[in-house]
Parts: sequence; structure tokens; C-alpha cells
Amino acid sequence: MAAGLSAYLILNAAKPDLAVNLALDFPVVQSAVPNGEAVKRAEKIFYLLFYGFGAAAAFAALKLRKFFEGRSLVPFYLSSVIIITELHPFLRATFEPRFQALALTAMVAAGFIPFVKRFPTRIHINGDAEARPIGLFEFGWVDAVLIAALLALILPMDVQGMATRAAGGNHPVSYLTGPALYHFAKGLVPGRDFLAFYGYGPPYLLSRFLTADANALYCLYIRLIAGSLVIFHVSAYWVLRDFFQNRAMPFVLAFVFLALCQYADGDAFGGPSALAIRYMFVFIAVGILARLMVKPSGWLLVALSAVCGVSIFWNTETGIYTWAVACAALCVRLLERRRFWEVAAFTGMSIVFLLGLFVAAFGPAVLSKDFLYVFLTPLGLHSFSNWVSVTLIWQPGFGTVYQIVMPAIAIGTAVSVAGAWTGSRTVERAYLLVLSLVALVFMTKWVNRSLDAVWQQNAFAYLAVGAWWGRSAFRAAVGRTKSQLVPAMSLGAVAVVSVAVLLSAQDRRQHVTIGLRSYLQYPSIASFRWKPSAGPIKVALDASDVELVNRVLPPGGRMLLLSDQDWLVLPALGRAPKSDFMPFRDMFSRDQVIRSFAGADYFFLERGATNQYDWLKEMVDQILQEQFEHSEESTRFILYRRKS
Repeated sequence: MAAGLSAYLILNAAKPDLAVNLALDFPVVQSAVPNGEAVKRAEKIFYLLFYGFGAAAAFAALKLRKFFEGRSLVPFYLSSVIIITELHPFLRATFEPRFQALALTAMVAAGFIPFVKRFPTRIHINGDAEARPIGLFEFGWVDAVLIAALLALILPMDVQGMATRAAGGNHPVSYLTGPALYHFAKGLVPGRDFLAFYGYGPPYLLSRFLTADANALYCLYIRLIAGSLVIFHVSAYWVLRDFFQNRAMPFVLAFVFLALCQYADGDAFGGPSALAIRYMFVFIAVGILARLMVKPSGWLLVALSAVCGVSIFWNTETGIYTWAVACAALCVRLLERRRFWEVAAFTGMSIVFLLGLFVAAFGPAVLSKDFLYVFLTPLGLHSFSNWVSVTLIWQPGFGTVYQIVMPAIAIGTAVSVAGAWTGSRTVERAYLLVLSLVALVFMTKWVNRSLDAVWQQNAFAYLAVGAWWGRSAFRAAVGRTKSQLVPAMSLGAVAVVSVAVLLSAQDRRQHVTIGLRSYLQYPSIASFRWKPSAGPIKVALDASDVELVNRVLPPGGRMLLLSDQDWLVLPALGRAPKSDFMPFRDMFSRDQVIRSFAGADYFFLERGATNQYDWLKEMVDQILQEQFEHSEESTRFILYRRKS
């Protein structure tokens, strides 16, 4: 309530300032919502306040917990339901902006319900029987079977068909294949010579296998995505097995994580930024961090630093999130009044590992201010500015769970563990703390681009924490027993809820199939759809096209090309792009166009090529008219030469 009131006051007091778009240099940034820039920035402020006020309230509740002990939970549940129900109309009005006095009055009144009368509780939480713990490195035949099942569910059988479909879209280009093509030329450095908007690891890894065969390149792309998903989901199973101390629940959750990232006709590999390749190493970091919290070790700290360095190199955004989670968790250890140096040592070693990776991949030229600026720019665009932002939908339904319930549970869980950390340091509690922090921090992307599908694609830690609370509720209700009823019931409930949610999952803004319905169309090994659904990728280039390019551009040179599929034409010609960003037709900044033409003596225009934006076409036409002249043609290309 405090966060909502504050957001209302800020939105009314500072609306003109909030509407300032920090991404004005990018003409593609446009809001489809009236006053959308101000509303979006107010929503971000709301969540910062929500996290802050929520943590403060949770710590206050811990300090006052003796006052609450012995009271029935029913009035608290009633109070919470009323508050959450009324929060949505209140917040919906806040971001219009107008004041919803009736909803605020109902919320305030509901806050007093638990204090009207004391109802003593008769619930005794004993938990179920202790079982033999599963060792972290223990591996049995059940693990082998479940991991094999995961591989069958993850790995695609129709690699050629998926490669052909992925090659038709531009998103794999900007995410992965485009930055890899720059390695056709030697000595090119990100930031100075080109922009890798999403991260550096996947394009660099793909570039080690770079080929002039466009079809082989996209088959490699599919295998790289599949391998990344295997690492994420198998590590998720392994770490959650250590957390839940059983095998069935982690397997169910690992499959749920897989299905949630599916969309359209099961062709999610066509949109890699929606997949777990973004945060491939996060569960490895979670496992190391949880063990480090319980049993401090210099070697574990070094290992955590290495994983965070690799994560940032792999994907800038989620790698920094992983580092932030580790710093926050390690700060909890300050409550033990020792090891004050851990956060500083961890951060320093992470930077050393990160710089080592960059220098090894691109040479010492990356140690420059230009590279640092380009390295951090995407993070700023997705946080402080309103780059491709989408406003929230403040309506009841799934939005209630996404926007209010799950963040509140994660905040309460993290604070509960942190506040009592010195008195109970267990691996289970460490996992609860770390996963709750991961859930909150990794939703930064969703707070900016508030699509339901984005929430689902980043909700893996929320679901793990929610499953733990669901299992705990069954244990509290059933009590201690030696039978397998409790674990069977809790697992069955999680499975039923998971299937129900996955089947009904739908984005309220995007009319596209997502969730389990989409996954059922995915050609995995387990689907038994093993027949190729499409033929190999073919690029139509004749002898005149190849001869023209070879005559004006030497092998290893960079080619400035405007084409509707420059990501296929360039590898077929064995040339690196000269454009600052791939695809050329999708460039989103005037500065990128200027940098692309700078130093270019030739410009190749494919017949019939189009531009994504009107401003881009006007700018390119003007540069060609003023600085270039028509030179010669081939079957596919029109060549422009810079005027002498």
C-alpha cells in the first residue's frame, strides 16, 4: 500500500520529468500508450519501493513475531485476500493516474482484521519423517533415468527443420549468428567495430565453428541452443535435488521450466532471448553459493567468482543479475560478524575472470572506455530508459499472482531466512534465501517489458520457492508420518497445478501460443517426430554476384550490404559485415548508420531490399545520394562506390 501511494504521489508530482525518454537517440523507441513513458518509469519506481517497503515490513514482523505467536492464521489469510484483491483496482487507478479512495479504505480496514480478536491456533507443525539425505555428488540409476528423460524432452530431433525456420527470422541474427559473422574478418572488437547487444559468449563460441555454408551454420546454431538448454535444465535438476532432497520434484520443475519458455508452433529456438540460454549458468551459481553460505571455503568463493565471470561474458544482463544475487546473499553473512572481505574479494575475482575471458577472446583492445560504454549500454537501455518497454496490466487473474503474490512471497522468504540466519544455517535455508533473491532480481527484465510471457520465461526461481512452500503446507497439514503419502501428495499437487497452469498460460497482449500447448508441438526426441520437416537452406547467388564481390572486396574484408537476409548472404560469400549491427535493415540508431558507412568505399544494395523503418530508408538514401555513386550491377546486387 505504501509503495502504491508513493507511486501515485510521484507520478502526479513529477509526470513531465518521468516522461523524458532516455532512449531518444533511438528512433525506434515509441510508446503505444498515452503518457506511456511516465507510467512505465512510475511502475519501475513502484517495484523499487515495493521491494524496499516489503523488506522493511518483513524485518519488522520478525521483530514482533512473539506478539503474533498463538494467533490463528485464518484472520491473516482473510486480511491478505482482501488487501491483494483491492490492490489491483488501487494500482490500476494509480497508473492512470487517479486516486481510488474506496480500495485504499478497504485495504487499510483489512489490515486490522487479525487484531480484532485473538483466536488461538491448534495447528502443530511437526513435518514428516526424516529421510536419508541425498549427497550432492551421489548418482544412482534413478538419476540416470531422469536425466536421460530430460535429454529426450530437451534435444530436438528435427535439427534441419528447426535450422531452416530459424534462418527465416531476424531475432537469431541480432542475438547470436550476426555477431558471430564478424569473425570472418580478423581483429574486430565489440564496441569499436560492431555491437553484440545481448552478450558475447554464444556468438564467440559459434564463431569458433564459422563456415561459409549458411545451412551448416544454422544447424550449428540449433545444436548450440540445445546444448545450452541441456546444461541449464540438468544443472537445475541437480541443484534442486540438493534443495528438495528428493528426485521427483526437481524433475517435474525442470520440465516446467522447459515448457514455460515455449511459444508459437514449438519453434522457440527462433527467439533465443526467450530461452534459458540467457541464464545458462544460474543454477550452477546457485548451488555453489548455497554451499558457500553454509560452509565457507576459499575454493568455493573462487569457483563462484569464476561462474559469475563466465555468466557476465555469456550474457551481460543475466550475468550481472547473478553477481548481484551473490553479493546480496554474501551480505547476509555479515550478520555473523565475520568474513567482511568476502563481497569485495568475490567482486574483484569476478572482474579478473571476466577481463581474462574478454582479452582471450578479443585481445587487449577490449580494455578501453569505448568497450566499457557499449558493454553497459544495453543494461541501461533496459532499466533507466524506456527501451521497448511495455506497461503492466493491473487486472485480476494471473496478473495478481505475477505482480503481487509471488514478489511478496519471495521478499518474505528471503527476509525470514536472513533475519534468523545466525541461529539456523542449513543448506535448505540457504537455497531458500538464494532462490528468493534470484526470483526477485531476475524479474528486472519483466518489470521493464511487462509481458506475461516474459514473466513466465524468468519465473524458474519463483516456481522453485513456491513448490517448497506447497510441500511445506502438505507437511503441516498431514504431520509426521512414515508413509510416502506426504511426498506423493505434494508431488501430485505440484504436477497437477503445473499442468493446469501450463495449459492455460497465455499472454494477455500477444496472441501467440505459449506454455505446454506450444511445447507439445516441439520436435523433441520424445515427440517421435523425427522426419525432417524442411529442406536445407539455400542462398541464390550466381557467378556474377560472386565475381563482383570478389573483385572489389578481398577475402577477410568487410561488406556493407543492405539485404532482407544479409545474415545468409554474407556467410555464403565468406565476408564479415561492415554494418555496426546485424541485420542492417533493423538498425535502431542513427549513430549506428553513421558508424556503418564510416570508412566504407563500397555499398551493396540487394535488389528489392527493404528497410524496417522509414527514418532508416531516408537516411541511407541521403547518404548514398551525397557520398556515393552508382557503379555496376550483378544479378542480385547493385554496387555503389564512394565518390572520389
